[in-house]
Amino acid sequence: KRRELGRTERLNDTLNPKFQREITIDYRFEEVQKLGFYVFDIDDNNNDVNKAEFLGKCDCNLGQIVSAGNFKRPLEHNGGNYGSISVQAQEQGGMQKTIKLTLHGVKLDKKDFFGKSDPYLEFHRQLLDGSYSLAHRTEFIKNTLNPNWKAMKINTRRLCDNNPDTVIKVECYDWDSDGSHDLIGQFFTTLAELEQTNPGKQFALVHPKKKEKRGYR
Repeated sequence: KRRELGRTERLNDTLNPKFQREITIDYRFEEVQKLGFYVFDIDDNNNDVNKAEFLGKCDCNLGQIVSAGNFKRPLEHNGGNYGSISVQAQEQGGMQKTIKLTLHGVKLDKKDFFGKSDPYLEFHRQLLDGSYSLAHRTEFIKNTLNPNWKAMKINTRRLCDNNPDTVIKVECYDWDSDGSHDLIGQFFTTLAELEQTNPGKQFALVHPKKKEKRGYR
């Protein structure tokens, strides 16, 4: 009999969701721990999956996820494949440290046709295979090119696996209500650099396609 172990947050109007909420499971390496990931399209304000549209599932075991590092499988539904799901496992425990960050945007690109931009940030840690996993997402701020995000505290285990030299990718997006968030730019850093950064230090936001730089601090 299956039981629910956890549920992510709901993300609106997107076909490529990046979930932030972690789900904690005790890993027993001597056992085969079967897991199922079920994806739903929920329109109910109460997040009732019984009223949601089922999009697909992935059956696996926890050992496969742990050994893969970046586990990726198709979502199955009615004998067909409908997109895919990626799951990363990270061992908990050890040093529990947080870093406090206060960031401000300066003269960001205007992305909205009417008005300015509604910027927010995403922090991603680099995995062993070179891909990235979402570690933290800020709030979005309406209609500004010079946002002041709330001070944030991020667990360094989640941000960089407590490795001060792990690459951290910071992306800045323009939030859109229809889910088609536009990338403004990105920069790369490490925990070591962030801890040594003086107040007022600027990081240049670079769009990977346009290669245009914008001031960012």
